[in-house]
Amino acid sequence: MPEDTTLDVLKSLLFRLKCLHLCLGVLYLDKGFCSTAIIRYLTDQHQPAVLACPIRGKNGGTRALCKGRKSYRTTYAFTDGTSAELVLKATLVPGKDGKLRRKWLAFVVIHLDWTPKKVYKCYRRRFGIECSYRMMRQVRAITTSKNPALRFFLLGFGLLLINIWIRLRWLFARKPGPGPKRVDPVSFRFKRFAYFLRRAIEYLYGVVMSIPTNLSPEIVIY
Repeated sequence: MPEDTTLDVLKSLLFRLKCLHLCLGVLYLDKGFCSTAIIRYLTDQHQPAVLACPIRGKNGGTRALCKGRKSYRTTYAFTDGTSAELVLKATLVPGKDGKLRRKWLAFVVIHLDWTPKKVYKCYRRRFGIECSYRMMRQVRAITTSKNPALRFFLLGFGLLLINIWIRLRWLFARKPGPGPKRVDPVSFRFKRFAYFLRRAIEYLYGVVMSIPTNLSPEIVIY
């Protein structure tokens, strides 16, 4: 519901998993769920979790922890007094000029004694979720309908197309040669798959090349 808080959403999801008799090992949550209410709730529930923590502040806040050259782990107190274990991971990413620059990532860890390297490595596995949604926008049908069932269907169909592309790429874009199976990342990109779909739709339903009009268009050549 629109009035539900992120904590209410999390409680509903955990309750649903409990009804399905599914046990969580470690819960990974993005920045939208990083609040002191959720941190306190997961701590009281003894649920191991890793939460991506936004880096805020100009000189203070969590930005003040982004110092040095090495990753580390520390205890941090939020403004409401909630204390949590924070992991600060120092990464190197290429800038616009091609040179590597330091970028800090912050994670709240609950009931885990992992090293910063392990926290970063395990949390990276969920980055594919954001990538899937970005890819899905390239093939998702756009609608102005307010019917939630239709909108959910179009969302699920877009994700289904991504899985079809993954399967096709695995079958037909593998690199030849001995050893483990490898996929050529260039020969069948997702954008090309989207072009194939568009051309197939145009072939089946035709392409609109003109519109009816009562006026005679004027062609002016300069």
